[in-house]
Amino acid sequence: MTLNIIDKPKDGFERVVYAEEDKFNFYSVIAIHNTKRGPALGGCRYFNYQDLNKQEEDVLKLAEAMTYKNSLAELPFGGGKATIHSKINKKDAYSFFGEVLNKLNGTYITAGDMGTVDEDLRGFREFSDHVCNPIGSDSGLGTALGVYYSMLGCVEFKFGQDSLVNKNIFIKGYGKTGSRIASLCKKDGANIEISDLEHKKDLIERDGYKFCSQLQDTSFEKIDIYSPCAGGGDLNTEFLNFANNKISMITGSANNQLDNIDIEKELYNKGILYCPDYCANAGGVIILGSRISIKEDLEPDDKIVDDLLKKIKSRTKFILEKSQKDFILTSNIASEMALDGLK
Repeated sequence: MTLNIIDKPKDGFERVVYAEEDKFNFYSVIAIHNTKRGPALGGCRYFNYQDLNKQEEDVLKLAEAMTYKNSLAELPFGGGKATIHSKINKKDAYSFFGEVLNKLNGTYITAGDMGTVDEDLRGFREFSDHVCNPIGSDSGLGTALGVYYSMLGCVEFKFGQDSLVNKNIFIKGYGKTGSRIASLCKKDGANIEISDLEHKKDLIERDGYKFCSQLQDTSFEKIDIYSPCAGGGDLNTEFLNFANNKISMITGSANNQLDNIDIEKELYNKGILYCPDYCANAGGVIILGSRISIKEDLEPDDKIVDDLLKKIKSRTKFILEKSQKDFILTSNIASEMALDGLK
């Protein structure tokens, strides 16, 4: 078994590493975007990519977003991301991926992401120390709390109220994050509808929510907050055609929500408020980063973490206020704030 690890220079990235072992079908790409604030921190995605180009495209976008996310959240970490093609059985990938992490010598620290859970992190940790310790609550809880605080920032800006009571919220995706966001919103008095795959229907209805196969099936006459919590690219032309005069605000946990840069311009022109994803979904990495840099067993309700999570509310409101005042897209404002943290 020979693991081949090679570097391929990419403009704007400190390091992009490709690792492969043909016998076991292990194909991994790790991108380290920026380490000015500290070692790159970001999850490892285990996914069935169409080809290597798609895998590379995904990891580059995600790694860059992690730089902005970690900087905006005021964490002492840079941005990076890893991907493993799901051709390989996950358990067979543990040793190979651990070897790659060791070659990077702590410049990248991995965590959970789409397709990887705590069991996988424990598996990676058998072969490398450069892995977040999967103790306590999973990062999905922190992410959900962050999105919830972002929602509060949105409604405080738009309606001048400090809760989600009586607001119509539509959540796409009922996984470990979307389900928790729904619970937090429900406790706050919101009306909630959820879309996901058909096999989630019974679970969603059992938890007390209206199930929709797709956004267009909503019974809400007006959606106050649309929360994308599934895959990327959900905000696209089809979404725009539906959202006009129907949706007021967007904030959710999904990464890379905008299908392309022009979509945000269209949202802005239609008066639909958009909170940049790496502002809203930073709660998970806040938990992980705090456990690495401060104390390993920190939980979301510990004051030091809770204070960082609550900053997502004030940060969201500030970005929306500045966007309205200066006629600037919210993503441009968030990017400028993040870049200030890299100086």
